[in-house]
Amino acid sequence: MSRAVAMAAALALALAGCSGGGGGGGGTAKSGDAPPLVIHAVDAGTFQEDFNPYHLEGVNFGTSGMIHETLMYFNKLKPGEVTPWLALEHEWSKKGKAVTFTLRQGVKWSDGQPFTADDVAFTFDMLKKHASLNRSALDIAGTEVLAPDKVRIDFGATSYAKLYDIAGASPIVPKHIWEKENDPATFTNPKPVGTGPYTLSKFSSQLYELVKNPSYWQPGKPEVPVLRFPAYTANALQTALQQGEVDWAGAFVPDIDKIYVQGKPEQNKYFFPPEGLVNLLPNLTHPVLGKPEVRQAISLAIDRDKIVKVAERGYTTVAHPTGVTMPGGEAYVPEEYRDAAFKVDIAKAKELLKGIDPAQLKFQLLVPSPYTDWVNAAQLIREDLAKIGITVETRGVAFQDWVSKVGKGDYDLSIRGTQAGPTPYFQLRTLLYGKLATPVGEPATGNYQRWKDETTDKLIAEYAATEDLAEQQAATQGLGKIMVEKLPALPLFYSPSWAQYRTDKYVGWPSEQDPYAMPSPYTSPDAAVVLLRLKPAGT
Repeated sequence: MSRAVAMAAALALALAGCSGGGGGGGGTAKSGDAPPLVIHAVDAGTFQEDFNPYHLEGVNFGTSGMIHETLMYFNKLKPGEVTPWLALEHEWSKKGKAVTFTLRQGVKWSDGQPFTADDVAFTFDMLKKHASLNRSALDIAGTEVLAPDKVRIDFGATSYAKLYDIAGASPIVPKHIWEKENDPATFTNPKPVGTGPYTLSKFSSQLYELVKNPSYWQPGKPEVPVLRFPAYTANALQTALQQGEVDWAGAFVPDIDKIYVQGKPEQNKYFFPPEGLVNLLPNLTHPVLGKPEVRQAISLAIDRDKIVKVAERGYTTVAHPTGVTMPGGEAYVPEEYRDAAFKVDIAKAKELLKGIDPAQLKFQLLVPSPYTDWVNAAQLIREDLAKIGITVETRGVAFQDWVSKVGKGDYDLSIRGTQAGPTPYFQLRTLLYGKLATPVGEPATGNYQRWKDETTDKLIAEYAATEDLAEQQAATQGLGKIMVEKLPALPLFYSPSWAQYRTDKYVGWPSEQDPYAMPSPYTSPDAAVVLLRLKPAGT
């Protein structure tokens, strides 16, 4: 997936006309500092002045991680590797219905105000009050500040398994700023104040710039003083990569060795570890797609090997039918499906569709037009489904339009990725959890196909109710069985963490030998972790 093939104007143009937007504590890099890093991380013709870390649509990359930080950092490339961040410790109580965090002392917001437990309590109380911001559907019962550096969060149900969602995917916002807003759900946070390594210094619809936070709590970091996020016109990224205008990008590039590496493998590098699962999503509220035999027929007709070879240029692999990343996820796969694999069976697919009026087998497949690999995958799917009598109209739309339509359930079929978590459970929870299935017309934060199943939700609750690894694996195996047998979503291939980066300015990037974070500039908070590890080349 072309996660971040941004559409933008040339960098020289983008540098003109930027308005100040800093939240305090930042400044323009001085002459003689290490060079700026030019980053391509978002698909948009223009940028909106939105730095609300809980917004799904329009929010600018870097908001989470670089500006607003989480309590802990979970390395999804090394399951079980967790790093204390704004919180130094955590302790569960009330049989998993409460967790107490001991916070790092001496941390300041970028406007100089102290960071305290009040900010953490305020953030989670805000999520409780405003369901649209509660992206992980956390069952928050309340909070209690126990000391300036200690806060307890209470939940309505056992929540051991939600530590990642609580501490790794919930950016903390400053109470003294956000409490003034009547509706934080619509607040765009145009002058963000955070605890992170960067602050906003300039913003225009064509470029925004982040600069080093001089009072950041990690002494001496970051060593990259300025980050520039220019917008690029459609298809301009490949030219920008060829000409060396972009230092760090997250994009699908069809012929990367020719277009990007260009005989400079020591300088122009890329790293594409699996970051999630790309699925063909059927809108289950559709009267025909809601039928399991139709979904099974569609799955049997799709040649996933061809999609990976042609559309994805062999950069990834076909997904396991359970949706669990393989190899590596064997313990989370039901034994009877350990060796399962997708197979094309046109005859069986046609048999499943007997009795269904052909006039009902006409669907629109919605894809984001800048994601050229997904556009190509959609065309291949259209050709495959035509073989079994299903008519598909492929429709490419602007990135934000696609996000909005899929989020609100305004589609028949679509291709969309589901981000990985510390274990396969998190990926399947995002894909299948009933509480994420908002009514059609209301934006969802997961389960975009709107799967509702009592057994599925019971398994998700069972995982969350225990710290026992074997019991968690058993619950995930149950979810994998549902994926195979009921097809609530149709896995296609594993989603790479697209990352192209140059080592002529900075070194210390993630690699296969040192996978300390997801390498793509659009993954949060990993991108901030990467920036904190970079050092100027030659030092």
